[in-house]
Amino acid sequence: MILKTVQIILGGLYVLVMLFYLSVILPEYLTCVDCNTEGAMRTDFLGDSVQCFGDSKVFGQVLFDFSTLTIVGFSVLLVVLFLWRRFKSNT
Repeated sequence: MILKTVQIILGGLYVLVMLFYLSVILPEYLTCVDCNTEGAMRTDFLGDSVQCFGDSKVFGQVLFDFSTLTIVGFSVLLVVLFLWRRFKSNT
């Protein structure tokens, strides 16, 4: 029962993090990944204006890396919990 509750809570957090990642972080990162000019403004595929220079670009890279690692960690944890719960129910 406790494993199921933990799995539901982590699944909910996973969905929220994925929505934030796919709607905010990923479009901004993909827009600025190849921008090298100073003071550049670009439009991402969602139609939002993005500043692609200096600290904004570095912060976007760090945020992308951290959020990607967070999503991978959540994915691994959820798979382990699912397999553990399934293994316990079979024994």
